[in-house]
Amino acid sequence: MSAFTLPLALAALLLATPIAAQEGPRAPVLDADFPDPFVLSTDAGLVAYATNSRKRGKLLNVQMSRSTDGRSWSAAADAMPVAPPWARPGRPDIWAPEAIRIGDRYVMYFSARHATRTRPDGLTLCVGAAVAAAPGGPFVPQAEPLTCGGPLGVIDASPFRDGEDLWLYVKSDGNCCDVPITLVAQRLSADGLSLTGAPATVPGFTNDAAWEGKVVEAPQMVVRDGVYTLFYSANDFGGRAYGTGYALCQSPVGPCQDAPQNPILSSTPGLRGLVGPGHVSVFEREGRTWIAYHGWRRPLTDGGWGQRSMYIDRLDWVDGRPTVAPAR
Repeated sequence: MSAFTLPLALAALLLATPIAAQEGPRAPVLDADFPDPFVLSTDAGLVAYATNSRKRGKLLNVQMSRSTDGRSWSAAADAMPVAPPWARPGRPDIWAPEAIRIGDRYVMYFSARHATRTRPDGLTLCVGAAVAAAPGGPFVPQAEPLTCGGPLGVIDASPFRDGEDLWLYVKSDGNCCDVPITLVAQRLSADGLSLTGAPATVPGFTNDAAWEGKVVEAPQMVVRDGVYTLFYSANDFGGRAYGTGYALCQSPVGPCQDAPQNPILSSTPGLRGLVGPGHVSVFEREGRTWIAYHGWRRPLTDGGWGQRSMYIDRLDWVDGRPTVAPAR
């Protein structure tokens, strides 16, 4: 019997215990390169997806790892072995995948580098969709992107279910070219495979606070007790200034107001400290709220790239405000 097919009662018992209980500094639950994580809670356990990475000499388009207890995770496999036909061959740059169950199948949204569309600094990033019968894939991408937004492209697609309504958020990639950043919300069709209605720019999603630097990104909307909370990350993803905040919104399309407590997740001092925590995924499991995110396990040195590992902490709600529980 594989770990992923444990009886549901046993899986529930395992997941009822604190996922991130630990002593001393925060430690990753998946100590491998697993950037921009998204965690999907399923009947059989947890499935996490991440930006493309090369493993054992092979490029994984969409990294996927599974867990029954949130602490031990499988080695990464490729949830979308075949890249979308519209993406750049060889190096499609498939980033920040997120998945949602719609009916009896799963739909994944992701960013990828378009093969022919161009912008001032190179090829445009567009958002695509892929479908699978099971959360582990294989996800089969659609023949064309869902949207490329304006001429500069869009990234960080995030689906959101609000009652019977499905929405997709995408971030304009203006930070590529010194153009103001916007967050765009648009309704999805019932099957999640096409956009409907007019896109709406979400007021309040902008880098107007000092800690945010020049970039806000990685949106995820959560509704709890009728309150819309938009989580996001900000600043330079490659350094200690990167962190996570949230905004309270009046509806799925805003307006939104940044929380004065921001950032709620930021780097901690010391050689063993947390570096650049961000691109969060908030999920529910066994009556508790958890927050997954990446952090630099091997910080950048001498201009070289390090490793972004996945961490999971408990997310508490204090007077309606999300608070990341400290490591313990």
